[in-house]
Amino acid sequence: MLQPDPDASYASLGACQQALAAKSAELEILAGKHVQQGQTSRIVCLHPLNTIVEVEEPYDVLDTAIVHAEPSASALYLGLVEKGKRTLVTGLVAGSGWVRVLLPDGKSGFVFADHLRRVGGRTHTASVTAEPVGPPRAAAAPPTQSPAETAPPAQAPGAPQRSPPAPAPVQQAMAPPPPPPPPQAAPREGGRGELQDCDTCPVMVSLPGGSFEMGSNEDYSERPPHRVTIRRFALAKYELTVAEWNACVAAGACSYKPPSEGTPAKRPVTNLSWNDADQYVNWLRKTTGKPYRLPSEAEWEYAAEAGSTSRYNWGDSPGIDKADCRGCGGRYDEHRPADIGSFAANAWGLHDMLGGVAEWVEDCWHISYKGAPADGAAWQDRFCARHVLRGGSWMNPPGDITVRMRNFYDTGVRYIGNGMRVALSQ
Repeated sequence: MLQPDPDASYASLGACQQALAAKSAELEILAGKHVQQGQTSRIVCLHPLNTIVEVEEPYDVLDTAIVHAEPSASALYLGLVEKGKRTLVTGLVAGSGWVRVLLPDGKSGFVFADHLRRVGGRTHTASVTAEPVGPPRAAAAPPTQSPAETAPPAQAPGAPQRSPPAPAPVQQAMAPPPPPPPPQAAPREGGRGELQDCDTCPVMVSLPGGSFEMGSNEDYSERPPHRVTIRRFALAKYELTVAEWNACVAAGACSYKPPSEGTPAKRPVTNLSWNDADQYVNWLRKTTGKPYRLPSEAEWEYAAEAGSTSRYNWGDSPGIDKADCRGCGGRYDEHRPADIGSFAANAWGLHDMLGGVAEWVEDCWHISYKGAPADGAAWQDRFCARHVLRGGSWMNPPGDITVRMRNFYDTGVRYIGNGMRVALSQ
């Protein structure tokens, strides 16, 4: 078997088929050489087999969630299971947290089991195990014409729409002077250009401005590589924790209430939609009077690279115990992400940029970088049904947590592997 790209992997069969179409000319030349040598050639995507344990049980839907054509967050959208309703689970995917459900239109698809609870029982969290299965099956490649882009038409690129910073409180001289309000305490300076604006605020790391090459030729969505200039800004040292999120809930500004488990100050908050993340940064901006926001996709990649040019910020190989992902080696819990700071920081002092939870950024999803801004600003559209996620999660394999790997999810839909990290304009 010829493997022109032996190290390439794709988030879904559709992504692989798009890559095949984009590389059709190159691959046809390789196939032609084999025909000349008397060998039979066929261009395919290798599609892993999933062992499914057949069941038939009713489940209550705890959170509205996307149903996918395959047990993968980047697979084709089929529909939704809606909170408060009941769905029929017809299969458990071995070795994962995915289940197969039957939709009202008769189609079957896959949803992550943490969104469901067996009727009369507890939330489904345990994975089903099975004996190893055979080699992956091959799916025929599509016709070799350029695929049509399926993302919404791009509007003119622009900077993120942010509210202006709230004015700092003015304290008048009085006798005796009133005590300062606790939320407006002076920011505490830490090491490596660190600061924290309040006790429940994220610790921020100031990053230098500069230029870098964003993207790669490894996947169609990462093309074309292009030069981007980034202004100085600050990014959270860690992914947002449950404790930090709960401060927003307690203030009545964030609606989602995460489950209480583990140590809230150490546990990354999960199951966030982009709308949830936007609620949090709006609250933090008003609370501190400073321009907190989500990072742009360009800022995120610049910070994740931290001056490196390799696939991971520590090198081109995933190594062992370098990040929290399925197959990264070392410590791992398939049901939840590792505590913040469990792995070494990158060269700029940022922890868990790869793995852990997939992190929302400000940008709308576009299928490639054609027409992307060169100034580091978020790439936004007037109507944005999907937003970009970066870094991958603890449920992804090493190939899905590279510095340049891109993903997306519906703007208003929660998913267990998605979280956030905040940025601050400086």
